[in-house]
Amino acid sequence: MWFLALFSAVLSGVLLALSVFPGLLEQLPERPALIVGGGFALLAGGAALWQLVRPTRPDRPRRRMTALVVIVATTLTPLLLATHTTRSVVFANYRPQFEALLADAPPASGQAVANLNADMSLFWVDQWGTDARGGTYFRTLTGAAPDRRSFGFAHRPNAEGSPFGDAGYELQHLTGDWYSFAASDR
Repeated sequence: MWFLALFSAVLSGVLLALSVFPGLLEQLPERPALIVGGGFALLAGGAALWQLVRPTRPDRPRRRMTALVVIVATTLTPLLLATHTTRSVVFANYRPQFEALLADAPPASGQAVANLNADMSLFWVDQWGTDARGGTYFRTLTGAAPDRRSFGFAHRPNAEGSPFGDAGYELQHLTGDWYSFAASDR
């Protein structure tokens, strides 16, 4: 059971660390990720619950702590991933750096972006743009072809699209006027 607890804790830590960066986990195929993740959570959670409720035997002590680690990891991790909590918490530390750039934002235009190449220690912003419909967008990651998608952060975004594209446009609120975004480059 200790191996399952260790594996659950490490896997949880890796997933939460990757979720800090817009686009890393979003590029995984959704259905296989849900099947594998859900299957693991059910099996590991079931094993941990059995460890807690099974009849005791003198030669086989219960490992309550390892079972609790598995249960916490398999329930808390999906909740934190779904609510983008780790991304919001980490972004709060880098928010002043992004806000300092807003004064020099490119002029509002349709789908024109400019190179920025800003190193914010944890985040690298390669391009940015101000959409005529509203919002300043900072791209931190570009997905692979054939459906090339852009991911990053946006300040006061609009509901219709980004300077990087309008197809598959998604926003997740982080804090205040800040959001993370995803948009297909079509």
